[in-house]
Amino acid sequence: MKMKLMFLVLAMAVFTGPAQAALLVEGQLGILTPGTLLGNNPATGAPWAVGDQYRFAFHTSAKTTATSTDINTYNAWVQGLADASPLNIGADDDVIWKVIGSTAEVDARDNTSTNPTVDGSGVAIFLLDGSTVVANNYEDLWDGDIQNPIGITELGTAFLHWPFTGTYKDGTAAPGHPSSFGALGDAGDVHQGQAGVTTNWIWRQWTGDPGGTELPMYALSEPLTIVPEPATISILALGGLALLRRRNG
Repeated sequence: MKMKLMFLVLAMAVFTGPAQAALLVEGQLGILTPGTLLGNNPATGAPWAVGDQYRFAFHTSAKTTATSTDINTYNAWVQGLADASPLNIGADDDVIWKVIGSTAEVDARDNTSTNPTVDGSGVAIFLLDGSTVVANNYEDLWDGDIQNPIGITELGTAFLHWPFTGTYKDGTAAPGHPSSFGALGDAGDVHQGQAGVTTNWIWRQWTGDPGGTELPMYALSEPLTIVPEPATISILALGGLALLRRRNG
């Protein structure tokens, strides 16, 4: 029993602590690049560490209408695109995706759990190239100017369009804001963003199309968690076990 307890303590030391940052090789999906993980976490300004979280965003490669008033219709659509992606980013890899869009009943920032007043300052958001930062955190996402355009699809290809969003620049539904059209599912024109820029990415003044038009959308993953490189963990853990066995005869 004493040896098991000592091994547990050693295992905890191996899996946690500032020194663990040196063992990071890839993110949960193997998309974050080694170069990214050697730098600082944009959300904290400190070196990446085991347990840090991050998210991915993509611009859909396909197009759809915006006639439904049910936000789950769009969530299911972007999830289906992620599930079919060759990048292995879907439900089979335990990743849930939500549309970055608003209906009259649900704001984009609440649908994606990125509301700074509810969900905190948040985590860094990256493109699927593994190195380009979209936003340092949730506050950065909704301050009117993201870091880089969302211009990579779930296929890993470049694509810049005018996506349906139904959303104002602060993450709330577009209706009621000056120079805005409707939310997703609106009977009139549905508001659009402009994917090629950082300031109007989600909301562009007086830019909309009828909901029956087919246009792309944006998607955001759930928070993912940084893990240590498996081979390094095994070597350290086995080495620690051997050391404990020697000490305990």
